[in-house]
Amino acid sequence: MPRLDRSSDIKGPDADNNGIRDDIDAWITAQPITDAQKKAAQQMARVQQAKILVDLSDKSALQMLGDQSMRGVSCLVDVSKPNNQQGYDLIDKIEALTANTRERAKQYLAYYRARSGSVTELPAGNTCESDSRWI
Repeated sequence: MPRLDRSSDIKGPDADNNGIRDDIDAWITAQPITDAQKKAAQQMARVQQAKILVDLSDKSALQMLGDQSMRGVSCLVDVSKPNNQQGYDLIDKIEALTANTRERAKQYLAYYRARSGSVTELPAGNTCESDSRWI
């Protein structure tokens, strides 16, 4: 497993500016899953990273991020069929890796407090980003 960044910087290193912390990107790449699952996991990792960086006073940004999160969940579970649980397990692991320090965990919890009481619908259809699902 790649070494996880444990710096006090909430964002952490992202040398290629793809919206995914480098250590999480390396972890996804190392997983024994299909390329489509890796792309979907990267989509979900971008959402999880955005959750700890979003302006918590921006209700519109929070709603948009909630919608993106649901699309990421749907995508990762969809590309993991027929083993849906594998998709959910990947989501849980990415969430844990993203919030791997006290500062990041506090920010992650603050995101959920800010979203408390909001409503997000599970989207229908293909919710994978254009390069997340290879048909």
